[in-house]
Amino acid sequence: MKKCKLAAMAWLSVCIVLFTSCGNSAGVSAGSTSEVKSTAVSESTAEEKQPYEILREKEDETKQIAADEEQQVKELQDALNAVNFYYEEFDGGDALMGVSPNCENNEKQGKSCIVPVVYVFGPSVDPIACIGFDYIGDTYLDMDTVEIDTDNYRYTYGNTTFITDVQKDKLTISPNGDEKTEEAAFRLATEDDLDALVDIVESDEVGLTFAKYNTAKPVFVECEMPEEDRQAITDVLNAYYLYLNASEKVRAKALADISYTEVES
Repeated sequence: MKKCKLAAMAWLSVCIVLFTSCGNSAGVSAGSTSEVKSTAVSESTAEEKQPYEILREKEDETKQIAADEEQQVKELQDALNAVNFYYEEFDGGDALMGVSPNCENNEKQGKSCIVPVVYVFGPSVDPIACIGFDYIGDTYLDMDTVEIDTDNYRYTYGNTTFITDVQKDKLTISPNGDEKTEEAAFRLATEDDLDALVDIVESDEVGLTFAKYNTAKPVFVECEMPEEDRQAITDVLNAYYLYLNASEKVRAKALADISYTEVES
C-alpha cells in the first residue's frame, strides 16, 4: 500500500535519522537546537515547574507501569496502536515509522500543523523522535523558518536545523477537490524539543508562523495550531516514552502484536 503524502514526506528523513543518531535516543543533539525566546514578563522562580517536570508528574499519575510484564506489554501496545505505523525495508535494515492519525486528518483537510513522528528500529534500539512542520497553502512559500508561540515562549526553528531540505508536494483537499501546495520539514528532536512539545500541549493558545525570512522581501503566514495537534503530540509522546522505558522483552512482545501498514519502497 502507498503511504499518504505526509507519511511519505516523513519517511524520506528516516535514512538521515539513522546516520545522524547512530542508534541513539532523541536526546542526542541534532547539530543545532531551536531558539527559544521567552515572552513572559514575570521573573522565573525556583518554584516554577518546567515542562519536563510537568510531563514526569503526569507520567507518575497516569502511566503507572505495573510490575507485571504482561500489563506493561498491554500498556505499550495500546500506546503504539494509538499511532499509525508504516513498515518499510531499506538498505541495511528496516523500521516502523509512527504518525498520528490526527496529523493525517489535518493534511486531508488542508490544515497546516505540527507533525510529531516516532521511529522504531527494533527492541534493542531506543526509539527516535522527530518534529515535522507541515505548511499547506495556495502557493509555495519556500519556507525557511517556523515559529511556535505558546502561552509563555516562542520556539524558532530555522532551516539549518532541518535534517532534510524542505519537501514540496501538491494536495487535493476534500470534499471540494481544491488543489493546495504542501511544504514539509523535519528535525531530529532533542530533549529540549520534547519539553517544548509538552509546553505546546499545556498551553491554552498556540500560534504557528510559517515564514520565508532569508530574503529582503520576507513572507510569512500565521495561523492557529489545529486542536487535533494536541492529541497527536500526546499520542506520539506516550508511544515514545513508554517504548523508551520498556525492557527489550516488553518491546519485542508489544511489537509482535501491533497494527501497521506495509508500504512500497
